[in-house]
Amino acid sequence: MDYAEKLESMLALICHDVYQIISAELDQVDHYLDSGELSGQTRDLFQFATRNQGALLKPVINAAAMCDVFSVLRDSLLVDNRMDHRELGRAGEILNRSLSRYCWREDYRHYQDATDLRQMRKLLAQWEADPSWLGGDILQGALVDPFGDFVILACLISQSTRPFQTYQKILLLTAKLILEADGISREDRAFFADLKKRLKTLERKISSSLPTIPEPSASGKSEAESTAGESEQIQPETALQQGLQELQTLIGLDSVKAEVTSLTNFLNIRKHRMAQGMPVASQTLHFVFTGNPGTGKTTVARILAKILYGFEILKTSHFIEADRATMVGGYVGQTAIKTNEVIAKATDGVLFIDEAYTLAKKGANDFGQEAIDTLLKKMEDLRERLVVIVAGYPNEMAEFIESNPGLESRFSRYIVFEDYHVPDLCQIFELMCRSNAYELTPAARGNLAIILNRVFADRDENFGNARLVRNAYERTLSNHANRLATSDAVITREALATIEAVDLPYEIAQGFQRPYDLSDSQWRVHCPHCENATTASLPFLGQIVTCNNCQTRFRCPWWNLDRDTVPALSGFELYERESDLKGYDVQAK
Repeated sequence: MDYAEKLESMLALICHDVYQIISAELDQVDHYLDSGELSGQTRDLFQFATRNQGALLKPVINAAAMCDVFSVLRDSLLVDNRMDHRELGRAGEILNRSLSRYCWREDYRHYQDATDLRQMRKLLAQWEADPSWLGGDILQGALVDPFGDFVILACLISQSTRPFQTYQKILLLTAKLILEADGISREDRAFFADLKKRLKTLERKISSSLPTIPEPSASGKSEAESTAGESEQIQPETALQQGLQELQTLIGLDSVKAEVTSLTNFLNIRKHRMAQGMPVASQTLHFVFTGNPGTGKTTVARILAKILYGFEILKTSHFIEADRATMVGGYVGQTAIKTNEVIAKATDGVLFIDEAYTLAKKGANDFGQEAIDTLLKKMEDLRERLVVIVAGYPNEMAEFIESNPGLESRFSRYIVFEDYHVPDLCQIFELMCRSNAYELTPAARGNLAIILNRVFADRDENFGNARLVRNAYERTLSNHANRLATSDAVITREALATIEAVDLPYEIAQGFQRPYDLSDSQWRVHCPHCENATTASLPFLGQIVTCNNCQTRFRCPWWNLDRDTVPALSGFELYERESDLKGYDVQAK
């Protein structure tokens, strides 16, 4: 991955994180703006960005990020009071990857594909004279580092300096790339050291504004957690917004999302009927989740807890996990006590029982049935205060529900969690990498898709889904570390962040021992907007591309390999689901 691509990847990550954090807690922003941490101009910009329910928030955050990049570019270019052609060329390469983040502003749209030095000069000159919030003319009202203010907001809301640390890396990398373009001078070193010092000072200031996390007590909870109790319960509207956002950001699970969306629509109409004083039908909201391990059942159960609290079906968003070990005792009378204790903790929230079919084990001295009987009675007694979700393998759960008429009558909603498909597995692996500052090379992407395709084709009832991907990811990191540790080459920052094809865990797929040469291979690509079909070669995999037909920008998929373009490849299955063929991660216009 080249430096411009790396910078764009970092920008995409930080813009996404800042948007997610701020948009999820819009009600908190005024508090921080009123506290004096940020300028009054930031309040004006924020109010502009959140008009029409926040419709402009994402593009404003994207443009603000580029504004801060422009600022560092300009300062780096002018360290020696001149614009060197090599430095301008480097700036052009950087902006060519990322300028789309700024070009929602009409005056800059014609620079979208700017590459020559004259256009770069004109772009920076126009920006420097621009008096708008996201321009460079500070004396005429433009904000100093507007994205920095959004990042600080995200830090204060999330109570973490992590967003600022990524922001700091972006600015330092941008400056370094420009300063190194024509050789490092004394002035360059002094400028870079000053920039680094200023950013570190700001990071310390942010850290001092964040609350100190108390030490855990002997019970495992912090003193604040032990005493605060329910006082930190978030508002229903916030919980609902968080739950719906979290649902939509999950990879795959299309049928699950459709089921939960249908439930949400029902609850929304129910809420409107209640507001109009109309009668509402009594509904049983206990669920059966069926699916293999690692398909997201626990994650979706947590999201459901937020949604049900958001619609005020439940009084809290509490989510309690249980299994046979926490509910079944070893002697007479103990099971009812343990089960009642678990239910008491979950009351007014959601009780999630994983592998629930194990409660129905038959045998001498087994008290699982006692747990079931206790649970059924409490579900009736607390029908307005408790939602129970039971989960497990499909066949076992069907037998479990059919084994007891009481279970059949109380669980009326079923959600099936299908195995993650090859594109889902690939994107989960990619997400794990990006979350920990790793990047896959195109050859690694192509070979990983082949590995996961083979594993998916050979799957059985024990297929691990996301858990399998996590195991593959951890093996990859181990292989990556071993390769670097045994190499004679200097271990650079780029090497530490780059996953090569040789690092992948080929042993998890049968008959697959080493990377394939994919340099002449082709991948099928469908535009997610207009469905225009084309092919892509290795360098484009996972990169942002533009549809020639409708100009939609999206990330190029890397699992739709044309197997005929890879000599000796066997056991690679072709899948024709619509979601498998389309590109992903559509970019904002």
